[in-house]
Amino acid sequence: MNTIAVKAFITAAEENSFSLAAEKLHLTQPGISKRIQSLEDQLKCRLFDRIGRRIYLTEAGEVFLPHAYRLLQEARSGLTALQNLSLTVEGQLSIATTQHIGLHHLARPIRRFIEKHQKVEFALDFIHSKHAYQDVLQGKLELAIITEPSQLDDKLSFITLWPERLNFVCSKEHALAKSNAVTLASLSQFSGILPGRSTYTRQLIDDLFDHAGVDLTVSVPTNYLEAIKMLVSAGVGWSVLPENLIDESLCILDLPNALIERRIGCLIHTERTLSNSAHVFLEMLKEPH
Repeated sequence: MNTIAVKAFITAAEENSFSLAAEKLHLTQPGISKRIQSLEDQLKCRLFDRIGRRIYLTEAGEVFLPHAYRLLQEARSGLTALQNLSLTVEGQLSIATTQHIGLHHLARPIRRFIEKHQKVEFALDFIHSKHAYQDVLQGKLELAIITEPSQLDDKLSFITLWPERLNFVCSKEHALAKSNAVTLASLSQFSGILPGRSTYTRQLIDDLFDHAGVDLTVSVPTNYLEAIKMLVSAGVGWSVLPENLIDESLCILDLPNALIERRIGCLIHTERTLSNSAHVFLEMLKEPH
């Protein structure tokens, strides 16, 4: 099966548009249409309904899509396995991470990797953890550096790299900063500025409050830790932040028996053969930093 046609099908399905898929793949729209038509001819079924200028996956298209992802992943793994025989570190390495992890954990290893392996075309994308999770699962990325997912698909593996302790914080002018004995119950009297419920960090916080039988009041939910820090510094509410984000504008709240720690690590697909570049980069990440 023509993997170029399969990639055109996947891209069109993701973009819900032949024209956007053509733009993303640097092709003309007739070129995309021709590739998908050849795939439909080979499969002897229609994959898209074309209604006006919009396209919609048919039932056959919906059924074929997950198989298409696996076909591309198997093709990439086969090519990578052959390239790895040369033991050279070159080609393209595409990874993804969150903004916080990229800014506070990856600058040094990326710099060292690029300096040492200049033949590698290094591509880094800053995206939400759940999107990085899906991209690794679908074979779009070799690896992603994210916080540990609360649930892990059987086809994925999470390699822990660094623990990251989280601290309860508020602004120095906040009423909580003047309290001699802060508890979860006293925190519940004020708004918390926390990540969304879909994040692993938020689940850790929710579990802590649920176990203590204390209600949690949340306002202005956002998944950007730098934005949370800004809002807390402005006195909007309290939050839970990694130690490397805390500065003189914040007050650390000492809560007994309220330790929260998350793990940052590398997410890989167990059925995908990692390139030599990915292996080398992963080993660099494991080194002390």
